[in-house]
Amino acid sequence: MEYDYLANFYDAFIDEEVYDQYLDFINKYSSIGSVLDIGCGTGNLSLELARLGYDVVATDLSENMLHIVNQRAQEEGYKIEVGVYDLLDPIDYNFDLIVASMDVINHLSDLEDVEFGFTNIYNSLKSNGVFIFDVLSVDFIDAFDGYDEVDKEYNFRWKSEKGEKPHSIIHTIKLNNEDDESQEIQIHEQTHEFIEYEKILKNVGFSLIDTKTLPERKIFVVQK
Repeated sequence: MEYDYLANFYDAFIDEEVYDQYLDFINKYSSIGSVLDIGCGTGNLSLELARLGYDVVATDLSENMLHIVNQRAQEEGYKIEVGVYDLLDPIDYNFDLIVASMDVINHLSDLEDVEFGFTNIYNSLKSNGVFIFDVLSVDFIDAFDGYDEVDKEYNFRWKSEKGEKPHSIIHTIKLNNEDDESQEIQIHEQTHEFIEYEKILKNVGFSLIDTKTLPERKIFVVQK
């Protein structure tokens, strides 16, 4: 899993403003209960929710990420259940709240997979349950073409170029290790016009209750 190699410096890419907006929405539209954090990364949002009193299940495709989540939760004395989960798989439990933050939905390969994933989430929410997620804008994704950064602190090079599909991007990260060996990984992301996501949400059965447009993304709050 590509993100296994990024686990140790994943937090360097996190926009705290996005998490703050999630917490604002959660406090406004959700009551304390059970929450599923899909694509939890190193657990920043999961831990905040645990501190608020939620029963948290944190999932990711990266076992290394989940190891960090588990370690951080234990250090703070919180019980967070962790597990590997793919958004295209059914969810066996029901939750009061489900979140998928920081581009999680943009890792789905097409709108058919988006609808499939949204359906799984809808089926796993309790009645009146809330789902909060964000997607990158097409302008932001398209502008990423040609991005090239060398990070001396974490010793990697990050280059991005457009993919074959419209509004898609391929991130190539070359990690240089202390033993002079290098590891190159690729991460694919794709987005669509915001209206396309709204159409799918309506088709699945969700009600749109709030949104927030940020410079690079839009956050959606929907309810079952």
